Amino acid sequence: MKVAITIDVDWAPDKVLEHTLKLFSKAGVPCTIFATHRTSLLSGLDQKQFEIGVHPNFNPLFDGDKRHPVDVVAPLREAFPGAMGIRSHSSLVSNVLVEMFGEMGFQYESNICLPYSKKLEVLPLWNGMMRIPFNWEDYLHFSFGKSFRDADLDFSEGLHILNFHPVHIFLNTETRERYEGARPFYQDPEHLYGYRNLGRGTATLLEGLLMKNYPFVKLEDIFHEQKVEI
Repeated sequence: MKVAITIDVDWAPDKVLEHTLKLFSKAGVPCTIFATHRTSLLSGLDQKQFEIGVHPNFNPLFDGDKRHPVDVVAPLREAFPGAMGIRSHSSLVSNVLVEMFGEMGFQYESNICLPYSKKLEVLPLWNGMMRIPFNWEDYLHFSFGKSFRDADLDFSEGLHILNFHPVHIFLNTETRERYEGARPFYQDPEHLYGYRNLGRGTATLLEGLLMKNYPFVKLEDIFHEQKVEI
């Protein structure tokens, strides 16, 4: 059994992102972070504990943005040249994008979510990359209307990869309604704080998970292990 926790930064302001990073630093649990932008908070992290991947946003290309997908990823590749992994905002992926990811030097992509899957598998792709799916996400958990008493996963066996967002950790989000109410103030941490959930939610679930004595790994660890097995 292995557990990996990933974070999609999603342009969170530094105060919101810092809140998440402190939780992991205090717990000493490894984490894979998919970055949307440069910030000094990510540049000084312990590489043994924190892996940095990139999180490009291709959605504007569907709304008339004329950039080539390469031009969307290039600034992030420049900002994080050591990134092995890539996950698109909104988990957008296609065979064309996978080809491009490989050509840009990425070694794995993590775009496929299989909610609550009990048989998560890492798959080799035709271009030498790996596909590392995930089986839990905070946004999907509250969109399904699930309780935050637990993650609804069987941690006694198998591979589990969970995805969190700093804004939902900061808000302790438990419903879409809370997030949508707070969303206009996304870049205003002081205002966001007033929307925090004081009961069970994303943050309490994560904090409980970080206290477990699970064999936590980063996605790069999963990639290297899978490479050896092939």
